[in-house]
Parts: sequence; structure tokens; C-alpha cells
Amino acid sequence: MKVLIVHAHHEPNSFCSALSQHAKAELEKNGHTVLFSDLHALKFDPVSDRRNFTTTKDSNYLKQQQEEMNATANNGFAPELESEIQKLEECDAVLFSFPLWWFGMPAILKGWCDRVLAMGRVYGGGKLYENGIGQSKKRAMIILTTGGGPAAYDGWGMNPAMQNLLQPIQHGVFWFNGILPLEPFIAWSPARISAEEREKFLAQLTVRINSLFEEQPINLPPLSDFPNFGSDSKNRYQVVISRKNPVDEKYKSLIPAESQVMKELKREGLLLDFDLSDSDDPEWRAFLKMRASDDTELKKQLDRLPLAPYFHFDITKIKPVAAV
Repeated sequence: MKVLIVHAHHEPNSFCSALSQHAKAELEKNGHTVLFSDLHALKFDPVSDRRNFTTTKDSNYLKQQQEEMNATANNGFAPELESEIQKLEECDAVLFSFPLWWFGMPAILKGWCDRVLAMGRVYGGGKLYENGIGQSKKRAMIILTTGGGPAAYDGWGMNPAMQNLLQPIQHGVFWFNGILPLEPFIAWSPARISAEEREKFLAQLTVRINSLFEEQPINLPPLSDFPNFGSDSKNRYQVVISRKNPVDEKYKSLIPAESQVMKELKREGLLLDFDLSDSDDPEWRAFLKMRASDDTELKKQLDRLPLAPYFHFDITKIKPVAAV
């Protein structure tokens, strides 16, 4: 298999760079071919302008998408972009390696996306989502380092939740182009931990790299579920769960299995959001936002929960805000 690593850190001795090199070494050890784009080493220019092209459609007005389609038709991409586009076309998986800067990608990696993901060549003309360049076969993973720890990005603190910060990449870059996103690999706050803890992150990355082509991707909804880019053809439901039977030893023994099924529902794109009250609260509740074709399908998914016999489900079909 061919794997493209797009690395965006200016310091070769950083832990972020160490992670990218470790991923490269593990992939090669497993017999894969690695296409490595170290953007700073390449001195990749993130600024998108007419230098993207060796052809011109309209010399008086620069409309990037129009010029990208013209370059696609006339082999008109600048050599440094043509090289990167070919890597993306050839690879079976792509890894984005970068530090979290200002809640997103460093500018050099954002510029790579702006310039390399060209209309006509990479997307457009029906090439979107499941019909995109990835054809739901290529897969992608983020390798990320942060300044703050997990609690800083768990959705309860001042910072936005990490899953929200990464959605523009997971959904807007990867899945928009038909590339299946995997769970991100996050090395939390490597500058503030011990060498032993950093070694643990490297060992964890080894496990992820070794299962890169076996891991179950995150299942984001296909474009076919949204006719004419409109609202979801599936229904959305608010499910409020309460306990109808008291907590006993069997209940407690089923909690790990319950957590696993919840993760599976989320990965399958059926569970959209989830909150619950304190486990000791006598009025304990769980709040699920779910996606299903109809009530029957929803109840079938809820019955997958190992703790379903202990629960009462209060189900409400919800509508888009614009429809209220």
C-alpha cells in the first residue's frame, strides 16, 4: 500500500516531527511505500494565487475554481502542485501530521489544502463525498500534538471540544473528498510530560499504524442521504433515557459493554450526541440525539444497548430549526 504523510512542523527535533518519522518507519517496516511531504523542508508556499497554474483562463479576474478546472483540462498545474496532487491520487491512505495551532491547522498545511485540493482534478463534477477521489476506499488519520491536556478539549472547559475543532478536517477535507476518516491520534501536551510518557505515545502510535488498514473508519453520512444538498433524508430523534429497574450487580457488570456499544453507535453515525447526569442522581437521565430512518429502526438500535432492559426510552422526533 502507498501512504502519503503530509507533515507540518517547522522544527525537525519536535515531538510532532518525531511522531511523523515514527509513523514513516513503522509503515516502511510493514512493507508499505511512504510518500512523505515535509512541507517546511519543501518550503511549500501556502499562498494560493496565479502561481498555482501554468495556464490562464481569464487574465483579468482570478477565480480559483475556474482556473483549477482549466488547469485540469490543460495539464496546467505548477510543478510543485502537480507533484502533491499525484501523491494524493496514488496513495491508499493519507496522514496529516501537525501541531494544533489556534484551534486548527498551521497555515502551511491549510495552504496545502487550499492549493492541492483543486476543483476538477480532486473534487467537483460529481466527485464529492462517497463519489470523491477517495471512493470510500482511501483512508485518513490525523496525528496531532497539543499544548493543553485532554481536559482542555473535552467540551466542558473554555476551549471547544476537540472533535469540533477537527471536524473541518475529518468532514470538510477527508470525507468531502470521499476519504474515510479514522479516529485521530492525539499526543496530549508532549512538551509538559516526561520522556517515559512520550515513549508511551510512540508505542500507542505503533499500534495505530500497524492497524491502519484494518481499523474501522468513522462512518459519516453519505451525500445520497441529503438529496440536492438539502436536509437529511433520515429522521433525527431526541431520546431521554431513565431507569425503570434499580441498579444491581448485573447492571454494573454490563457498563463496559454498554460503553462499547455507545462507541459503535457513534462510529456508525447513528448516535450524534450524548450527555448523562451523575450516576448517583436518583433522577438519573441520559440524553441521546440519534439518526434513523424511522421509529422501528431507532428502537432496533436502542435494543442493541446491553442495559436496554433496565431503561425506559422517551422518544421525540425533532426537526431542523428552519422548519420550526
